[in-house]
Amino acid sequence: MKKRILTGLALIIVLVSGGIFIYHKLTKPDLGPKTTKLYQHGFRLLEEQIGTYIKSHYTGIDKIEFSPIYVTEEGSTFSNVYIRPTIYDKHGNKATLGTKVKNLIPSDIGIISYIIVDFDGDENEVIELIDSNGKFIDVSNEQRLPNEVKLTRQELIDENIELLVEDGQLKGVEKDEKGSPNAEIVYNTEFQKGGAE
Repeated sequence: MKKRILTGLALIIVLVSGGIFIYHKLTKPDLGPKTTKLYQHGFRLLEEQIGTYIKSHYTGIDKIEFSPIYVTEEGSTFSNVYIRPTIYDKHGNKATLGTKVKNLIPSDIGIISYIIVDFDGDENEVIELIDSNGKFIDVSNEQRLPNEVKLTRQELIDENIELLVEDGQLKGVEKDEKGSPNAEIVYNTEFQKGGAE
């Protein structure tokens, strides 16, 4: 009887451990520690850049919440990596940038179009964010968003928000330099394997 209980417990432990291992293999990207740190640093700055732009240039916003960092391809620092901000309006509605609206699929906010992350020849982090003029600026040594990459315009985000408002997913959200100074920004530097639905 005791042997049977021990065998049963051992089997349960193996099944639970195997399930956890498979879950992590399917949902968590297998990035090295240096690459993980690079992506977290770079995407935290990108989230601050995008969140600050939306908060500063749109009224009617209650909260901006970022998705995990989605990794859809692995194997190098040039993986397909992106984020998606969700905007909550003051009427309780929410809509996510980068998702399909009618028949249009806006671009993802990620590698190449918004941010460059890499290592230089000495294995130091290289993080570049795009400024309002479309020029990439080195922010590798910054922990907070520097003024030179605070956006004064971002056409792809503007077009995406306009689509979400026209589609009725957001109400009372308008482009206005008064902004939404009390809007909350929720950052997220967790990783998720695969893309957002």
